[in-house]
Amino acid sequence: MSTKKRHMLIWVLLLFPMWMHGGTNVLTRSYNDARTGANTSETTFTRHRIITMGLKKVFSLSLTGDDPRIEAQPLYLPDTMMSDGRKHDVLYVFSMSNRVWAFDSNTGEAIWPHPVSLGPPFLPHPGDPVDLKGINKSFGILSTPVIDADSGTIYLVYWLSDDATHQNRELKLSALNVSDGQPQHGKETPLSIQASQTNSSGKVISLNQVQKQRAALLLTPLVRSPGTTGHKMLYVAFTGAEDPPADGDPSKANHGWVIAFDVDAWKQAGAWVSTPSSFGGGIWQASQGPAADDLGNVYLMTSNGGYLVSPTKQDFNGTTDFAESFVKLSMTSGPDGSALKLMDWFSPFRDSVRKEWSASEVQPFPEGYDYTDQDLGSAGPVLPPGTNLVVGAGKDAVLYVLDRNHMGKAIGDFSKLKAPPVFFTFDPDRTIAAYKNASPTGNLDFKPMLGMKTHHLHGSPVYWKSRTLGPMLFAWGENGNLRAYSLSPSGRAKLMAHGAEFASANLADPENDSLGGMPGGMLTLSASGEDNGILWATIPAEGDANAAPVPGMVLAYDASEFAKVPNHDGVPRLRKLWQSTGFTYSKFCSPIVADGKLFVPTYDGRIDVYMLGEPPHAHPRKIG
Repeated sequence: MSTKKRHMLIWVLLLFPMWMHGGTNVLTRSYNDARTGANTSETTFTRHRIITMGLKKVFSLSLTGDDPRIEAQPLYLPDTMMSDGRKHDVLYVFSMSNRVWAFDSNTGEAIWPHPVSLGPPFLPHPGDPVDLKGINKSFGILSTPVIDADSGTIYLVYWLSDDATHQNRELKLSALNVSDGQPQHGKETPLSIQASQTNSSGKVISLNQVQKQRAALLLTPLVRSPGTTGHKMLYVAFTGAEDPPADGDPSKANHGWVIAFDVDAWKQAGAWVSTPSSFGGGIWQASQGPAADDLGNVYLMTSNGGYLVSPTKQDFNGTTDFAESFVKLSMTSGPDGSALKLMDWFSPFRDSVRKEWSASEVQPFPEGYDYTDQDLGSAGPVLPPGTNLVVGAGKDAVLYVLDRNHMGKAIGDFSKLKAPPVFFTFDPDRTIAAYKNASPTGNLDFKPMLGMKTHHLHGSPVYWKSRTLGPMLFAWGENGNLRAYSLSPSGRAKLMAHGAEFASANLADPENDSLGGMPGGMLTLSASGEDNGILWATIPAEGDANAAPVPGMVLAYDASEFAKVPNHDGVPRLRKLWQSTGFTYSKFCSPIVADGKLFVPTYDGRIDVYMLGEPPHAHPRKIG
């Protein structure tokens, strides 16, 4: 054995007790139903170890097929008995080609001889509304599936095309066994996903098969408490195009939908449409899923919809229609069976009163630039544990904090908020004027922000309670940097620190007049309880990931202690511990951390796997 191999073997043996403990399930997007984005059972990655040992890419999990692109977050089940008769720490990976892989996360071995294929995805034609930017070759599994650990079932939604042209498409829900990837017993037949409702004017509103199902799936509860009864509910949310039909007929428009499935009975249990009398109000949340509390109530944020359309006005009204809204839904039972009903809501603003600014008023935006695209639902809600709060921000870069038991049922009335709104990803000193002229109808004056780069938030914030710094929220907007806020018990958020590194650095440069820079940082956090917090982020190193595939970068920051030297603006600096490049950025896919391993999804048809990495004889890394 060579000296180098001997050193590496010794190093693996030294690390063995750190990471071969197989204990952290990653069953859903962002680790939990509250969508905190924090894995608080990670004991291997600490600030000291990352500084002194660094991270090393130990291998990549490579996918095969015509389109192995990864849009869905991988899921992880440790110490699982698989079809080969052995237990593995399993990473499940899902691709746009409708294939599912199971890898041994310790060795990189593909456990199944062949990936499971769910059937042919559909191939969009040029200009297809599902893929206007032409980035994806095919559309299969777009959203993050969910695992029911009780029954050993993976639930996933995908597009299926059953004709030679791959243009006809149908949305399906399947249930696979975690051991062999085959259909789960009793659920062998995939369910077709369809929904329709009649609005107050007698128009039939239906789910359109071209609508994207990007938001992660939600299963409530993930693990049922001993002695409780009741069926588990799976929630599937859909986007709705923000453009109205030419004749104003809502039956011809796309709308936001949430469809509930009773997975124990294997049937649809209810559906809710966000804008039955207008249009839009989609639920996409940049791939983040709806959140749920301990009682199974579902929380989501809807997107653009309803504005002036000559010669008529279509609007979301807070009675039947709820675009640009925080929404609380619940499954209810009655004499007519179960139903998915609206329980509470709050709308910060109306799209119908937004304005367009000309080039003579604000630079560098072009003549007629439509700044109505504030898209509250570009990110998802977070439910900080141990509180009654629901927090969220979207493209308008404003953090709204609500009481989840009394959300307000109002449009633009900020007195209903639990705490004053905060400009979450913009520079607060330059944009605070936007709220000075806020009207009772929710007409936020965003004109002061138009001379700046966009700092839209995508995905959702990350929440973590630090022993040293208290409850915290982290966010990384496009063309911006990582920001850390404190969150008081009353819901007040205050900027604590920010990083020095910028997403899409070339476009974020003030000297560059180009628009774009989507989507900023996709975040996850690992910690051991309230200690050793490490914030992990994947960002586009340059360019606009919404327009084309771009190079990516993954970074690690100390979430427990700030750097000794502040930023140039005097604000404390988040300390970068490590970074790596060398992959094509997966636009809305967060990295995950489990059992001493960092998994980074890419658009290169692979998952890069990192562990604590330098041999003990190597020099410690210098940290900037």
